[in-house]
Amino acid sequence: MQKTLKKYFTLSGITLHSGKISNIKVNPAPANTGILFKRTDLKVPHQECLVEANIKNIEFSELCTKISNVYGNSVSTIEHLMSAFHGLGIDNAIIEIDNSELPILDGSSLDYVLKIKSVGIRNLQTKRKIINILRPIIFKENDSYIKVTPSNNLRINYTIVYDHALIKEQKLNFDLDTEYNYTNIISNSRTFGFKDEVERLKERGLIAGGSLENAIVLDNEGIINNSALRHDNEFVRHKVLDFIGDIYLLGNRVRGSFEIFKGGHKLTHELAKLIMSDKSNWKLVIENADSQKLSFPTLNHKKELSASF
Repeated sequence: MQKTLKKYFTLSGITLHSGKISNIKVNPAPANTGILFKRTDLKVPHQECLVEANIKNIEFSELCTKISNVYGNSVSTIEHLMSAFHGLGIDNAIIEIDNSELPILDGSSLDYVLKIKSVGIRNLQTKRKIINILRPIIFKENDSYIKVTPSNNLRINYTIVYDHALIKEQKLNFDLDTEYNYTNIISNSRTFGFKDEVERLKERGLIAGGSLENAIVLDNEGIINNSALRHDNEFVRHKVLDFIGDIYLLGNRVRGSFEIFKGGHKLTHELAKLIMSDKSNWKLVIENADSQKLSFPTLNHKKELSASF
């Protein structure tokens, strides 16, 4: 069945990019609402305040995920909350926010997960619909790529490569349906950046709210935070966290096996757009006990849909 919260919760904190304080109230919502943001700071008609979390509303933004409605009103840095929703199976929620950006909190989705668990999750009386991937689809950009193939679950095989002694190449295989609920696997993994890059971004007026309290920062020697890494491979775990949030912008949970090499927000957004661009790529079905036992025909790889820039 579709799920929502049992009751609302609130959170406040500094935003990563603008450096302002943002207050959010996450409310239960009826079936088929989806994930909907409501800008309470705007003095405009009600409909113009609403921004649906859907791939059709994606707007290009550096370093985060940003969505905008047709009136030009936007909400950004939504990926960590979306990851918590996706990971914990929340289909419907209305998020009131008095800012154009969600708080960064500790740079992970941990606070969102803990809040959701504290207020509880409620089953609604409407069956959930899920997106089944029907054929291989790939999006490439330079030496980065993301590929999805049909699967009975949402499976993620993620590889990152950085020219840094502490990271080098990290890989993670992850099954969303069975593992996200364990808080210390994905949800507490923090965003990260490199000291010289952080300094350049701050000079450009970006990441005004960034600090060692909400991100892992690396110099040539290692991390400069006073606290240790939460996981030896926290870097790739955070990339998986972001991906889980970004792919939920398809508007429904998805069944597919995703292989990601040197990915990021843009790569995920472009693949999601490519999936939805052709109805032969996917099928929306009602989730039931048999959805874990789906079978797919052997596919001719010549029919694989791909795009690259």
